[in-house]
Parts: sequence; structure tokens; C-alpha cells
Amino acid sequence: MASAALSLTAFAAHAGEEAESVIAAAASQISNPVTGKDAFRKSIDVPTVAHFTLGKYANRISDADRDRFTQAFDAFLASTYEEHQKDFADAKVQVIGSVDRTPTDSIVETRVSPKEGDTMTVRWRVVEREGEWRVVDVEVLGLWLAIEQRAQIVALLDKPRTTIDDVIAALAS
Repeated sequence: MASAALSLTAFAAHAGEEAESVIAAAASQISNPVTGKDAFRKSIDVPTVAHFTLGKYANRISDADRDRFTQAFDAFLASTYEEHQKDFADAKVQVIGSVDRTPTDSIVETRVSPKEGDTMTVRWRVVEREGEWRVVDVEVLGLWLAIEQRAQIVALLDKPRTTIDDVIAALAS
């Protein structure tokens, strides 16, 4: 029993190291004004985050509508990054450590020091699927962004007569 616990602990520690390495690499690229947008988009598991943000509606809409929503959500994330690119440009990102939720799910804590402005703690939830670690949520100033998006999108869809087209239009505005 003790050896099984030790082997799981060793495996989980390895997962955290991989997750930390992924975040360190992605963060250095994201802060680069030239490669930032592409690195940002590649580091995020957009289909997983988009599905999560639909909440209880994720399986109530058609595959075609879910695909359209995912594309709109991807464009929304890219637009959000572009709006805040100056905040990321040439920022120094230091990985502080990680907490493994499971062997394939880690929270990586970083200290982000922008060129201008206050240093802040940013936590990245990173999940490994099919051998690849990708970001599925980011906590900034105490808010988990995917969770916040989910609350907003579900609140829209909860309104009478609101359709997925209305949500897609809201993401584009």
C-alpha cells in the first residue's frame, strides 16, 4: 500500500514538472510581441474551454452549432488577447510551483511582472490529453476566466428565446 502511494506521488510530481515546463515555455512566447498571439492560441485547449463555457447547454445544441460556437469563442479569445497584448508584451514570467489535482491536471502558479504595472500572481490550470499539455483556465486577480465566461454565457442562454446565435453575436461584439 505504501509503495503504491509513493509511486503515485512520484508520478504526480512528474506531471507538475511537465505542466510547469509547458507554462514556462508558453509564457515566454506569449510575452513576445511577435509570437505572442500564436503562442497564446496554441497553448489553450479551445474546444475543451468552449465546451465548458456552454455549461448545461453544451449537449443541448447541435454539433454544427457547437462547432460554430467554438470558432466564435476562439476568435473571442484572440480578440481579447489582442486588446491586452500590451499588458503581456515583454513581461517577465516566473514559475513559482504547481499543485497536481491528478496526474494529468495541474495548477501552475506564476509571478507575472509586466514592463509597466504591478506584479501579479497568475495561476494556470493545465490538463494533459493525448500526450499534450494545454491550458484550460487561467486565474487572474482571483477570477478563473473560463468559469467567469461560463457564468456569463449560461446566464445569456437562460434568458427566454435566447439562441446560440445570440451568444455567438455577443462574443463578436
